[in-house]
Amino acid sequence: MTLSSPSARRREHVRGRWSYQIDLGIGREKTVHSAKQAFGVTIPWLMISLPVFLATSRAATELASWGLAVLTLFYIAVDAFARHREFKFFRLGPDLSLGACLSFGLISVLVSLFQSTDPAATFIDGLSAVRWIPLLYLFVYAWELFPGLNRVMFALVGVVTFTAIATWIQHFQGVDWLSGEALANAPTGRLPYFVPRGFFGSTEALATLLACVLPFPFAAACLRRGRELTDKMTWVGFGLSVVISLALFFTYRPGLWWAGVAGAASLLLFPADRRFKLFASIAATIAVVFGLLFVAPSLGTEDDAATLWDRITTEETGRADQHRKQMNQLVTVWEQSPVIGVAGNNGTPLAQTEAVNVYFIILAHSGVIGLSLYLIFILHHLLNTLRLFQEIPASHHKHRILAAGCFGSQCAFHVAGLHWGTMSEAFSMNLFILVSSITIYMNEHYAHGLVPDDNSL
Repeated sequence: MTLSSPSARRREHVRGRWSYQIDLGIGREKTVHSAKQAFGVTIPWLMISLPVFLATSRAATELASWGLAVLTLFYIAVDAFARHREFKFFRLGPDLSLGACLSFGLISVLVSLFQSTDPAATFIDGLSAVRWIPLLYLFVYAWELFPGLNRVMFALVGVVTFTAIATWIQHFQGVDWLSGEALANAPTGRLPYFVPRGFFGSTEALATLLACVLPFPFAAACLRRGRELTDKMTWVGFGLSVVISLALFFTYRPGLWWAGVAGAASLLLFPADRRFKLFASIAATIAVVFGLLFVAPSLGTEDDAATLWDRITTEETGRADQHRKQMNQLVTVWEQSPVIGVAGNNGTPLAQTEAVNVYFIILAHSGVIGLSLYLIFILHHLLNTLRLFQEIPASHHKHRILAAGCFGSQCAFHVAGLHWGTMSEAFSMNLFILVSSITIYMNEHYAHGLVPDDNSL
């Protein structure tokens, strides 16, 4: 009978090889083996279920993410006592900026504790602002121990496609399935359409998910040279791009439309044949569906495309006024400590900032230094993703699609952050961590040698 750990079994399934040496005659080795079985058996299931939770449940998303992180941490800790270790620590790349972000966040928490009238709330609020950093490290290390990028990304795109179809249904049906409440009327005049919320209870969270996942089918449709990719993958990507794009339009959030546009347009940075034709075809298909849903039913009435845009911009102006009020509150908080920020904000909870620019939230939390470090991390991470694409050989089609899609997804996420607090919301923050961990994990392997094929990670 061959003994193996959960990590070794997962590596064998993905890479076709594994290394696990253990002597059960030694008491410590037997204990380590048993602990690995206990901690590791659940991790692959959490990884494949996380994309489902990202589109359905905030509580389940947090539980799955932190369950995955904590179990990975325990697995690494137990492995440290083994005679032959399975895991070796490695740098993520932007470690300096991440470490500095974490350090200044913690300094802000400590300083704020002495000034706050509610130290417990200050402590929780401050730690929640930097929790994404250790989560990112543990996600990357989880990929290293339990590889299987392709199945998780297929699950993510599949779940988001289902969510997009559900968005279409809600747009015409007008009922929130979770609460049973009637949805708000869409700004379409006499046309009986509604503003969907998916399974989130938040249109912003739904739109951000759609915008951040849209670059992956776009990449599948556009990143092809000659016969490198099958026509099947191209046209499946084409169809999914149209479905998700229209679902994003049905959210009636122009700011988050631009997030989707930014994510898709960023793919123009990557070399590919026929991309302009495919972009034009996708845009034309969306325009035709738009005309059938909005322009044709309004012919002969005062409701036309121009007045539809006027109504949308009127609503957006009202939201922008509310945003400005909340951002002014954050500026007031930031002025208390401009350099390192204020983790606890003396009566103005930073958690209640769903509709606020995320960069103002970070500025209030971590000051000018914290925001600067976060922007440095963003730039470094994007450049690393571009470099990753250049290192992937042309034969590794899926990995090239993943790298380009991750770049577009990051761009969409950062643009969405201009319009609401993406890092304060479990859905969007965990999605960003998932996408970023994939990029860093791939970078680590391609930087240290040729990856044999695009199923080996």
